[in-house]
Amino acid sequence: MKLGVLLHFFISFSITGILFLSILGFPLHAIAVEEEDAINDLKTQIDEKERAIQELKEIEKTYVGAVSEKRAEARSLQDLIFDYNSKMEMLEADIERNKEAIEDANLRIKQTEIEIETRTREIERTKEFIGATLREIYQSSDEEIMELMFQYEHFSDFFNQVQYRYLLQNDLSDKLQRVKDLKEKLEEEKIELDAHRKQLNLLKEELEARNLILESQRQEKETVLVSTKNEEAKFKSLLDDTRGKQEDIQRQIFELEEKLREAIDKTKLPIAAPGVLSWPAEGTLTQGYGCTEFAKNSKYYPTCFHNGIDIAAPYGTSIKAARDGKVLAVYNAPYAYGKWIAIEHDNSLVTLYAHLSLQTVSAGKEVSRGDVIGYMGSTGISTGSHIHFTVYAPFTFNTKPSTISGTLPIGGTLNPFDYLP
Repeated sequence: MKLGVLLHFFISFSITGILFLSILGFPLHAIAVEEEDAINDLKTQIDEKERAIQELKEIEKTYVGAVSEKRAEARSLQDLIFDYNSKMEMLEADIERNKEAIEDANLRIKQTEIEIETRTREIERTKEFIGATLREIYQSSDEEIMELMFQYEHFSDFFNQVQYRYLLQNDLSDKLQRVKDLKEKLEEEKIELDAHRKQLNLLKEELEARNLILESQRQEKETVLVSTKNEEAKFKSLLDDTRGKQEDIQRQIFELEEKLREAIDKTKLPIAAPGVLSWPAEGTLTQGYGCTEFAKNSKYYPTCFHNGIDIAAPYGTSIKAARDGKVLAVYNAPYAYGKWIAIEHDNSLVTLYAHLSLQTVSAGKEVSRGDVIGYMGSTGISTGSHIHFTVYAPFTFNTKPSTISGTLPIGGTLNPFDYLP
C-alpha cells in the first residue's frame, strides 16, 4: 500500500505529461516531424533562390560594365543604340533577379509563419502542462506534512515523497521559464515576419519600376531611330544641335543662380553639421561642388561651376529622400537636368534629385528620410548613369519655364558636403 501511495504522484505527474494527446487529439511527435520537414524544405528552396540571385547579379555586372564603357564614348548613332540595348539587357536581367528575390521573400514568409505556428502551439501545450502540474501540487498539498509523515513506516519513504514534491515544483519553475523564452522567441519571429513582408512590398514596387524604366528605354530608342532615320549624318546634326542647347541652358542657370547665391541670407541657414541630410543614393562620388576639374575641362560647364554633386551607380538604382519633407516639384528638363524632383525639408532647405530614369512621387506628397522617390538614370545632360544632387538655401528655390528645355529648378545653391554625413 505504501508503495502505491509513493507512486501516486509519479503516476499523476506522468499522466499530465501526455495529457495533451487527449486534449489536442493528435500525435505531437508526428506534428513536430511534419513541421520540421516543411521548414527544411523551405530552407532548401531559399538556398536555391539565393544561388540564382547571385548568378543574376554576376550577369548584371557584365551589362553595367558595357553600359559605362560605351556611354562614355556615345559619339555615334551606333554607340547610342548599343548603349540603349545594353541598358535594356541590364534591366531585363535585373527584372529576373527581382522576380527571384520576390519568390525568395515569399518562401521566407512561409518559413517564418510555420515557425510562429509551431511556437504558438508549443506555448499552449506548455501552459496546459503547467496547469495540470499546478492542480497536482495543490491537490497533494491538502495533506498536512505531519499527517503525511505518519503514513509511512520508514522515514526514507517519507523523505522520497517530500523530495518528489520538491522536484515537481522545480520542474514547474522550468516550464514557466520555458514559456517566457518561447514568448520572447515568438515576438522575435513576428518582427522578422513583418520585416519579410515589408521587403516583399519593396521588391514588388521595384519590379514595377524596372518594367516602367525598361519600357521608357524602348520608347527612347525608337524615338532616336525615327528622328535620325537610322542615319549617322542626321544623328551628328541632332547631336550638335543638342549640345548647343545644353550650353545655352547651362549658362542661363549659372547666371540666374549666381545672383541668388550672392543674395543668400546666412542667418537663415540651418547649422551646417554632418547628418543634417542623408546621401540620396549608394554609389561612387564622381564630381564635387563648385569649379571642379571636370567642370574646367568640360564643354558642358561653360562657366566652370557645378552647382551640386554627382553620384554614379548602376542604371535604376533607388533614389531616396535626404530628409523629411514635402515634394515641391516634379518635372523634366530635356537639355539640362532631365527628369528631376525637388523636396522642401522641415528645416527649409530644398534638395534637387536630377537625371532620373523614373520619378515615383508627385508634387505635394509628404516624404520621410530614406523613402524611395525615384530611380537613377541618365536623362538630360549626362554622360552616364548618375544622380545630380543639389542643395538650395531656404526661401531661394523657384521653377522657371524654358522655351527649349521644359521647366528648370533655380535657387541659391549651397555646398551639399556641409550637410551630408
